[in-house]
Amino acid sequence: MPLQWYRRSRLVILSPDASAFEAACAMERNRIGAVIVQDKGRLAGLITDRDLVVRVIARELDPDAISVSEIMSRPVVTLTPHDIHDDAIGLMREHGVRRIPLVEDEHVVGMVTLDDLLLDEAAPLDEFAAVVEAQLGSGGPQPPVRSAASRRRAIRAETTLRRLLDRVRDNAGLADNEDAEAALRAVLGLILRRLSPGEAGDLLAQLPSLLQSELRSLPPAPDKSITRDSIRIELTRQLGIDAGRAERVMTAVGATLAQSISPGQLEDVRGQLPEPLRSVLPAVPCANL
Repeated sequence: MPLQWYRRSRLVILSPDASAFEAACAMERNRIGAVIVQDKGRLAGLITDRDLVVRVIARELDPDAISVSEIMSRPVVTLTPHDIHDDAIGLMREHGVRRIPLVEDEHVVGMVTLDDLLLDEAAPLDEFAAVVEAQLGSGGPQPPVRSAASRRRAIRAETTLRRLLDRVRDNAGLADNEDAEAALRAVLGLILRRLSPGEAGDLLAQLPSLLQSELRSLPPAPDKSITRDSIRIELTRQLGIDAGRAERVMTAVGATLAQSISPGQLEDVRGQLPEPLRSVLPAVPCANL
């Protein structure tokens, strides 16, 4: 499959003389893990969140005094929009990288990432595990050694969560998966706290495993002070949006959750929720979302 699907209409780009602090701010504002560095319109390097940690923070350097040209990764491995998934996976494995800019006519027109390829199921899980191992071998943080089966389970768990986040993002009209995860955790977390512990556990068991560890440690339930307004207020706080927008996001997240669990589980959950909180999880999910 051609990589043209990973073109980006908007890319975050810095000049080589921008500071490491500016790069960190750009990543935080745009909720991304890498920034493209261009010099006179041409690709000069790539700076990632790991570059900032390893080459600035770990060395106790002043991020305002360090330019991105001093810490960016270069030369940068690139592909074109006409290359295919196999080309991207092969280069990621060969060079131990997770992101590859797409260049056309000497201009950066997009970015393909390992996460993109995972979501699109562009290769068997073993190939993705090999990319991760290659990156670790190039100096990434070293996790405990895991078996191939364990790595496959971890990748499958991440893919399952990202699929759900993609649906939340699209249904709620959110900017990215970071906002989608914040919205999902806000809505789901408060609903779980309104249920009995047993019912909350049953609901969590039907959702991606990567959501479960943090949410299982929520305060004791059921908390009868939680209302529809509580969820709306939490969304305004988490996402920095107004009440009207928060209401729409809540509705979209609730409908997505309702579509993600079995009909029987949905009815059991709704049976423990009072109106109007029950309407957050519609009995008949909205088909037009």
